[in-house]
Amino acid sequence: MFTDIVQKRSLAKLAVLGGLAVFSIKLIAYLISGSVALLSDALESIVNIVASVMMLASIYISMKPADEDHKYGHQRAENISCLVEGLLIVLAAMLIVLTSLGRLFDPVPFNDIDLALVVSLIATGINGGLSYILIKGSRLNKSIALEGDAKHLFSDVLSSIGIVVGLFLASVTGWYILDPILALMVAALLIKMAYGVLGKSCRDLMDHSCPESEVLIERILKGQEGFLQYHDLKTRRVGDKIYAEMHICVEADRTIAQGHELTDRIEGALCQEIPGIIVNIHLETEKEIVA
Repeated sequence: MFTDIVQKRSLAKLAVLGGLAVFSIKLIAYLISGSVALLSDALESIVNIVASVMMLASIYISMKPADEDHKYGHQRAENISCLVEGLLIVLAAMLIVLTSLGRLFDPVPFNDIDLALVVSLIATGINGGLSYILIKGSRLNKSIALEGDAKHLFSDVLSSIGIVVGLFLASVTGWYILDPILALMVAALLIKMAYGVLGKSCRDLMDHSCPESEVLIERILKGQEGFLQYHDLKTRRVGDKIYAEMHICVEADRTIAQGHELTDRIEGALCQEIPGIIVNIHLETEKEIVA
């Protein structure tokens, strides 16, 4: 567990430092060329930095132990971070639209576009590497905050590649109107990405069930012995934790000690197969079912 905490914090810090480096490089590309599309790319990087700082803060908060005011822990902080990141992506899209509309009706030629595109590709390569590292880390740590930041960075990579290709074509053909058009396409891509990020964070905040985990839980329960049936299985995700609760029916003559041994065995089997799961089992007898 301690290794996971250190890794999540290290990945979050790497995302912040990488975001600062990428923004600086993209800003240089814009200053060299004067391209509004490259400016939109740089503006998106500002959002990346803010989002990464939010992610880092959320990971620190989510790892705090439960206290008197938060008896279920602080894992919701990651969900809130993901929600805020989605809203920041929408904000970036709006800024790009506002920046692009003026150039759409008054296109401006580029300066030193070839050099600017090379500089932009360097930043894109850094973003691509960061995105890959974060998505691998999110799967390993089951972190929705890392996943949200990784997807955000990947959308930046796709939009940056599109901008570089489009601006190269614009410089060759002289169709400088492609510059603001590309920027607006980036904004549309960001809106789509924000929809996915906001949808996932809202589902978790609304205690959406975990169907894949439920299938695995049912498979594990069917492999256990010592009870008559189970029902009322419920799951929800909070940060990197999965909370599961269920009713287990046993014979009426079972002792408390036997029931305790049964629930311990079931919890152990579930925890072994599903790391991070927190199980709550309610025992009942067949008499209660009949009643």
